Amino acid sequence: MKHLLTIGELDPSQVQGILDLSVQLQEQSPQILQGKNVAFVFEKPSLRTKVGAEVAINHLGGNIVDIDGDLMFSSSKAVPFSFRESLFDAMKNVSQWCDAIFARVFSHSTLEKMKEYGDIPVVNALCDLHHPMQALADILTIQQKFEKGQKVSLTFVGDANNVAHSLTEVMLYFGHHVTFSGPEQYGWDEEKIEYFSQLSTKYGGSFTINNDPKEAVAKADVLYTDTFISMGQEHMYEDKIKHFEDYQVNADLFSLTKENAGFMHCLPAHRGIEVTDDVIDHENSWVYQQAKNRMIVSKGAFTALLYPTLLTGEDTLNSLETKFQMIT
Repeated sequence: MKHLLTIGELDPSQVQGILDLSVQLQEQSPQILQGKNVAFVFEKPSLRTKVGAEVAINHLGGNIVDIDGDLMFSSSKAVPFSFRESLFDAMKNVSQWCDAIFARVFSHSTLEKMKEYGDIPVVNALCDLHHPMQALADILTIQQKFEKGQKVSLTFVGDANNVAHSLTEVMLYFGHHVTFSGPEQYGWDEEKIEYFSQLSTKYGGSFTINNDPKEAVAKADVLYTDTFISMGQEHMYEDKIKHFEDYQVNADLFSLTKENAGFMHCLPAHRGIEVTDDVIDHENSWVYQQAKNRMIVSKGAFTALLYPTLLTGEDTLNSLETKFQMIT
């Protein structure tokens, strides 16, 4: 594990290794990242992703270096000499100073270039196609809420977006059952459907599509939704809202799920649009536990990238701490 750009680049054992390490680090909080510097560069706004990861790295003794997005990504401007320097040069420079980089970008292709140009681990803080850090927090929440080994049925109601993609991947990795419900105009293409079907076959779960939200939630242990209007889609508001009006998660829809089903949302939530107050504030709403887990899984993800021997079993936290103490 050299980078964390997508869930699909990991395997289930690596995902579980990150989760187990995250919980261990949360309980012990060793100064395992002392002397490590992680660069943060964000093209889009962020609360949970940015602050959760900052707190996680601080807890473990590491340092955060905030970089203005215009300094890293100005090369996207088309007019000659209107940008400071190429992304290639920027990554080569940051690689001289920092141990990893955490980037939130508009296009996944930017992350691929960062990985190619740099010499340090690149972590995806969200792009147009994937949100792996959210998926790690979500699957940790599922594991906290259900018995070990229990197969969970989750229904995602809404847009086939980056959050839904990474969530579906990680749920299927552990043999869970995922149902997607949303308007056809904003659903999955055939390539993604085939990919999810392959994951289902490989790991023993299932992936189904039911465009009737009332039918889709009937067997749900968990009901999940996200904003209908992702960042950068504000100009599509009128058209998307028209298509998604039947997919609002409200008390009536939530009542059709299994008894004691949970509600999940990656946040930020647009109350009154994709979800109503009586659902997001329900006693079975787990949204703030998800938010806390964003910080917890950041501990495991960054530590695993900076100390990859922890996931291979060649080292333990105790052995690394002993080595660190001997060096210092």
